Amino acid sequence: MDQASAIGTREEQKRETRAKILQAALEQFAERGFDGASVRDIAKRAGVIHGLIKYHFESKEKLWMTAVDYLFERQTIEMREPEGFQELSASEQARNWLKRYVRYCAKYPEHARIMVQESVCDSERLAWAVEKHIKRNHNHSKTMMSHWRDHGVYPDIPYYILFSIIAAVSQSPFMLAPSVAHSSGVDVTRPEQIDLYADTLIALLLDHKDPQVDTV
Repeated sequence: MDQASAIGTREEQKRETRAKILQAALEQFAERGFDGASVRDIAKRAGVIHGLIKYHFESKEKLWMTAVDYLFERQTIEMREPEGFQELSASEQARNWLKRYVRYCAKYPEHARIMVQESVCDSERLAWAVEKHIKRNHNHSKTMMSHWRDHGVYPDIPYYILFSIIAAVSQSPFMLAPSVAHSSGVDVTRPEQIDLYADTLIALLLDHKDPQVDTV
């Protein structure tokens, strides 16, 4: 292996190790909250030595912030509009977006769990995440949903109510997957269950029709 190839291999290994650490951190913070998570447990989960995390991230606070940056960067990539999205009708756009969002929530339940953890105590970390990431995401979502609302896809209700409803119903079964499994015996993380849930939400939120009233 020549020197350039060796350097490239080392850089790839560094990126992979960093991604493993950040994903382990996200899962640990999602399960135990910031105060309950330990850097030592994160290192064990990532399969690296404790000192490596200290060396690269300095503190648990900085590790949390870097992990959340990684979380939102990944969401941007996962939720990127597919080719031809802007040419779809408002109704088709809403269906496409909702299915992609449900799949994102199913794939990364740690996103909602971390935000719930921080929202419960209204932390400075939450304020930082809102300023750096969430406000920008909401501005984009508000533009889209206002367009869909103007075209009759959604009823004329305030954006924050509309978004709260959609976010809650999209996230909840995957954020609470163990509870759903214990209570119903259904593994909502299976691909067919994810698609079934997305299709059900589309039917309820976008395809719902007033029931026919029986006449005597």
